[in-house]
Amino acid sequence: MKLRRLSLISIASCLLGLAALGLVGVYSLSQVQDRQAAIASLLQLQGRIDNFSVASDNLLLQGADPALWTAYRDDAAAIQVRLAPLVEDHPGAQRAIRHIDYIVEELARFQVPEDERPGVTQDERQSIGPLALPLRSQIIMSQVAGFGIALDTALQEVVHQRQARIAQDTQRLSMGFGVAAALFAALCILAFGVIFRRIDGPLRVLTHASRRVEAGEHGVRVPFQGTDEFGELSRAFNRMLDQQDSMMETLSGALATRRALIDSLPAHIALLDGDGKILDVNNQWRHFATLNDWKDTSAGIGSNYLTICRNATGDCSEQALETAEELEAVLAGDQDACTIEYPCHSPDQQRWFRMMATRLAPGHDTEGFLGAVVMHVDISERKLAEIELTRQAYQDPLTGLANRLGFIGAFTRHLDRHGWHPQAIIALLDIREMRNVNDAHGYDIGDRLLIEMARRLETHFCDNTLIGRISGDQFIVFLPDDATSRPLERLDALADIFQRPVYLKDIVIEISARGSYTLLGEDERGAETLLHEVEIALHEIRQRDIKTFYRYNREMDRVAQERLDLTRDLRRALENDQFELHYQPKVDLATGTVKGCEALIRWLHPVRGMLMPGQFISVAEQSQLIGPIGDWVLFQACRHLRQWQDAGLDLVQVSVNVSVDQFRLGDFTHKVRDALETHAIDPAALTLEITESVFSDESELLRRQINDLHALGVRLSLDDFGTGYSSLLYLQQYPFDEIKIDMGFVRRILDDPLNRNIVSMILGISQVLGADTVAEGVENTAVRDALLELGCHIGQGYYYSMPLEVEDFRWLLEKHSRLPLTPRPLGAAKDDTR
Repeated sequence: MKLRRLSLISIASCLLGLAALGLVGVYSLSQVQDRQAAIASLLQLQGRIDNFSVASDNLLLQGADPALWTAYRDDAAAIQVRLAPLVEDHPGAQRAIRHIDYIVEELARFQVPEDERPGVTQDERQSIGPLALPLRSQIIMSQVAGFGIALDTALQEVVHQRQARIAQDTQRLSMGFGVAAALFAALCILAFGVIFRRIDGPLRVLTHASRRVEAGEHGVRVPFQGTDEFGELSRAFNRMLDQQDSMMETLSGALATRRALIDSLPAHIALLDGDGKILDVNNQWRHFATLNDWKDTSAGIGSNYLTICRNATGDCSEQALETAEELEAVLAGDQDACTIEYPCHSPDQQRWFRMMATRLAPGHDTEGFLGAVVMHVDISERKLAEIELTRQAYQDPLTGLANRLGFIGAFTRHLDRHGWHPQAIIALLDIREMRNVNDAHGYDIGDRLLIEMARRLETHFCDNTLIGRISGDQFIVFLPDDATSRPLERLDALADIFQRPVYLKDIVIEISARGSYTLLGEDERGAETLLHEVEIALHEIRQRDIKTFYRYNREMDRVAQERLDLTRDLRRALENDQFELHYQPKVDLATGTVKGCEALIRWLHPVRGMLMPGQFISVAEQSQLIGPIGDWVLFQACRHLRQWQDAGLDLVQVSVNVSVDQFRLGDFTHKVRDALETHAIDPAALTLEITESVFSDESELLRRQINDLHALGVRLSLDDFGTGYSSLLYLQQYPFDEIKIDMGFVRRILDDPLNRNIVSMILGISQVLGADTVAEGVENTAVRDALLELGCHIGQGYYYSMPLEVEDFRWLLEKHSRLPLTPRPLGAAKDDTR
């Protein structure tokens, strides 16, 4: 049976017993109260009888009127009625009733007048005695007194009998209540004894098992029987022990795994107590101690880590002391962790370590700090990599000279040590023939040339001279102030280094350099500013093809700023649609009939007005905007061509200039196809004019795109032929449909026989290739006639028409006009047809 049910039954039984005991007590109390009431009633009855006796005596002595006599007789009858219930159990009650009857009868005779009493003699009527009563009255009184005594005796007997019986009943009730109370106590003792017996044994077993488990014994189990709560508790206790064993096994496995994991970490780990004493270390720590010939076989366990750091000597003693201070702060709870990187070099190896100390925080039931975990990670590879990265960041990997950042840093340190000298020079040199060397001999020879020039510079100049290579073929040199020579003499000596031939194996390379320089002057400036100055000056040299050293001046900054402003305005022009196209007709030189046109861009600048291509195209090329501008020209020209065709005008071919930047992205063919499909243009109506500068980046990507455009049906024209990188090999490899003779040859065709021969040769090449020929820069009839004489039939130039706005060119197509419309005077040519 379940303890809970047994307890409930015991409690219910005790409650029932208590209720029964209470009922017995209530009943006993009620019976006692009834007996007490009976005794009180008897005592009351005795008092009435006593009063009755007194009243009898009074009636004998004094007599009574009829009413009093009647009351007396009623009282006697009432007393008899009270005694009647006692007759059965008490014989004395019957006698008392008879005595009352006797007394009443005697008194009734006494109430009859003496004259009327039968059988009364004269002597009986005479008064005698102390009461002065007649003799007869005295006899009656004696009889009444005798009856009263008998009555009193009988009543006393009844009272005594009744009291004895009541006492006997009360005793029985008390004994019954005592028995009931004893039975209730026995029941309670039995119930609690059963419960105690059911609890005591299992509880002792559980307590004993708990103490054994607390003592560290394993495999302890509690035997259980039955299905009561202690059985369930025993089974739960056993399950808990099973789970604890399982958890211990799991925890032991986890600790072993964690220990193996910690031992496998590439770090030296130690556990310290709150005072810095080493409690335990991992295998890496032990291995490091072995490698470093640590005399203590315990690998420092038991030693004080703080003391070891404070007693360190040698090159790294300062870092060891700093480590001790930081670790002491962690152990004291002033900070949660600390990290320090420090060198720890051996005689044959450079080593660096990162020490990380983390405080062990106390749990909820512990106070203070438990210590710290110290981990040393070998960061030698990272440090060596950082050193190498620093070297690469500040050193040119090919020549070993300082790169741009390295030169700036070296120059800044030089100024800190030696101060600012106005006559010092920073020069920037650019090898002119570097591209040709790479093309002719390969990049390996080009690299060896750069290395040789670096060695020459290092050999020639003194220690205070700073030398660097800041880009592919550019060398930067800082020439300190030299009281024995002027700045130009120092620059001449620098230029001489680049003018001497370079001998590489069996190869002799003739080189030259162009250079720019800036004097430090009185105005102190930073290294970046000085580099900016010589770079601006070098840019000017490239633009002007200057042969000698070119000095920076502030005007160059203004020009550069204008270039930056123009670049910004170009971006806004693309966003705000500030460009427009003008069209210059291509004319049949013999008839003046319009055969086609060339689309030429114009920029309607909101401040500077109409700008010609020569004023912004070079800036667009330098700022990588020529590609988006060229795409805009392509789509706009196709849109105009579509409008003219929709208007039913004569079909003319529109030529669009293409930049090399448009080919570099690799998707130019897709853009041309998109423009043609968007405006439904026949590909044969579009001519793409490709300048010879495209071949400066000749590649398989360029070749594939040009072939794809040709396959698309677009006409290809080689613009400015004979002025750049073109060669007969390019003409043979690329499918050009048209060759344009540069205006530089055309304009001097009458003045220079060489130019006439060059034009004739170009015409012959075009004929061999099956390509059309267009002459640019036809400015007068004499040039026209010379071209016709040589066999050139198509041309363009200001003799026929200047570039026209789109509405004017449309009018020209609508009127089918022949050109020129009016004769133009000689010398009216314009230099820029772009």
